[in-house]
Amino acid sequence: MDKIPEIKGYAASLGLTYTKTELETIIHEAEKNSSSYLTFLYDVLYGEIKYRQDKAKERRIKEAGFPYKKYLKDFDLNFCTSITKKQFNQLSELTWVDGIYNLILSGPPGVGKTHLSIALAYHACEEGYKVSYTSMQSLMQVLKTHEVDRRSKAKLNRILKSNLLVIDEVGYLPITAVEGNMFFQLISQLQEQTSLIITTNKGFEEWAEFLDDTALATAILDRLSYRCDRIQMTGKSYRLENRKSFLEKERNCKE
Repeated sequence: MDKIPEIKGYAASLGLTYTKTELETIIHEAEKNSSSYLTFLYDVLYGEIKYRQDKAKERRIKEAGFPYKKYLKDFDLNFCTSITKKQFNQLSELTWVDGIYNLILSGPPGVGKTHLSIALAYHACEEGYKVSYTSMQSLMQVLKTHEVDRRSKAKLNRILKSNLLVIDEVGYLPITAVEGNMFFQLISQLQEQTSLIITTNKGFEEWAEFLDDTALATAILDRLSYRCDRIQMTGKSYRLENRKSFLEKERNCKE
């Protein structure tokens, strides 16, 4: 046991963080289980790899920029009948990301577009894909300021290197002609290299209105739709149906 500090020093020199941190526990488990040399070595190497994989996953999730966590297991297919169980399972397999296909989720507020998009993207992070999330409004800010703002530049560089990009709330606010052209250039640059998830409250026929340019809308949709699945999500607002009232809660408590 007197060699433990020396072994920890070797582990640190080799970048074996898990081994350095958990050495006493590793040795204790090996002694308790009377592990063979082969099993002991396997456990050390497996633990190191698992540690690095977990850290990399945490880093991917953090750098993706999700506004909050959403999980596929929590998506209510009974409430959102616009997507079938088979479609949901196919999307969960993420083969469409490997094939660089796009996914457009359209429909009114509250029907689950953002939940599904973040849940799929979060799942992709867990599976090893590099993911970026942004709202349309934030994306416009990044595109307008990346040449003068370090954070915007870093965000854009990550977007360009991502396997999957989520652009949320497209069409909720009008954009200028300059912003529309920047959006078109980004979509063109990402084509054939990055899968996109677009959430929007606009039908394709309405894109010309919020972009204020029919030709530009056609060009953008042409690129988005080339390899794309579109899911029209309808129904009641989940948030309105499941709204919580503080006053109602207080009244029930008093009764």
